[in-house]
Amino acid sequence: MTDERQPTVRQRKQAATAQRIERSAVALVLDHGLDQVTVDMICEAAGVSQRTFFNYFKTKDAAILGTTTPRLDEHQVREFLASDNPELLAEIMGLVVGLVPVDTSDPALAHSRLRIIRDSPLLLHKEIERLFAVREEIERILYLRMRRTAAPAETAQQTREQAALITHLVAGILRFEVERSGAQVPDIAGFAPTGTLLAAVVPKLIGHAADRASPPSS
Repeated sequence: MTDERQPTVRQRKQAATAQRIERSAVALVLDHGLDQVTVDMICEAAGVSQRTFFNYFKTKDAAILGTTTPRLDEHQVREFLASDNPELLAEIMGLVVGLVPVDTSDPALAHSRLRIIRDSPLLLHKEIERLFAVREEIERILYLRMRRTAAPAETAQQTREQAALITHLVAGILRFEVERSGAQVPDIAGFAPTGTLLAAVVPKLIGHAADRASPPSS
């Protein structure tokens, strides 16, 4: 009996072709720099035609970033929703780090790709945007978690706006961590200093706005 979950011969060949193109693109960029590499160079190195290239990737940048699709881990999501840990930043960053697409079958390729992404603001922006293709899902999860512990006077709309703002902040934090990490995949422990940094920075950003917004005590 055939196991339908196993990839077919055609699927394995397609995966091998895509990976060959990705490896060629990454190697060429490391050797020549992003701006100097063309689709023609990638095709020649990978031994494929332009038609084949564009069957797999729309652009040169897409070949460099790879085909791995980021997804939230269902088990982590359930743990996050059930948690009462007050350190919300560390927990949501734990979910987001799980989105970082790392090919464990080829650590060298993954490391080289991260080096390139870190050194290219354009690719870094595209990678963060790709990771946050699940932004709405992250916002929804945050809303459910925060709504469970919200103050009685806080409206559902206020909680939604807070969840949306945090999601955008998380994107910026992840970008900061990737740039700072030297092309290493950030881990949860690495966000502790960032949390301390945020605690120092946020009051400087808002000044006494929070005090002015609070009604005077009777």
